[in-house]
Amino acid sequence: MLLLAMVSQQPWAAGARSYAKGVIAPLEQAMTAVSDRVGSVTAVLGDNAALRADNQRLEEQNAELQRQIAELQAAGQDNVALRAALDFQRAYGRAMVAAQVVGRGPDGFSLTVEIDRGTSDGVRAGMVVASGAGLVGRVLEAAPHAAIVQTLADPQSRVSGYLAKSSLEGTVVGGPGNLVMQINPRFGVAPATGDWVLTSGVGGGYPRGLVIGKVAAVSYNAASTVDHATLAWVNDPATLTVVLVITDFTGS
Repeated sequence: MLLLAMVSQQPWAAGARSYAKGVIAPLEQAMTAVSDRVGSVTAVLGDNAALRADNQRLEEQNAELQRQIAELQAAGQDNVALRAALDFQRAYGRAMVAAQVVGRGPDGFSLTVEIDRGTSDGVRAGMVVASGAGLVGRVLEAAPHAAIVQTLADPQSRVSGYLAKSSLEGTVVGGPGNLVMQINPRFGVAPATGDWVLTSGVGGGYPRGLVIGKVAAVSYNAASTVDHATLAWVNDPATLTVVLVITDFTGS
């Protein structure tokens, strides 16, 4: 290599040097272009990696914000339900125990709900359960620190009620979805949609004045001795969060 370098620097080798440079120059340009492209690709890959990292960080921040928003919304709903329950407790004037709904029935109709109060809190089987909106049902069974509430969605539920405007009385039959009221007819008086239905206290099973629902539709049958009204229940077992157990009323 030393000999080649010495020979290539001789004056008589000038032509060969020029020829060699002419041959090598395009190769140098091509290699430089390739190097530049490789550098550009490497820079783009680096930028993409940085963008992916930024996107991942932003997605994690977004997920955290969504979680916080969901928690705040849930807390807000619970606070609204609790305020409504406390307002109802003060207005109704009976001794009550507030309880949190911690479980729901295993079926699709949510016929029962589980609450976090039991016999150690004064809750007993047979006690009436309400919410800030109105009647929920009755305690079916109670343990020291929990109880199962049979809601009005249960087909076995029966509640004596009356219509607030017409004062017509009847029996509200439970069931999933809308409730049905069997109304005892009275000459010259007809049930109307939009009328509110409250517990009448007849039969002693429930105290008087608890809101059950609103008349959504009325059906008449000349061959029947009763009229039937479909009620929109004021409570939804699927969304109940706070309930009140009435502890100073013993149903017959």
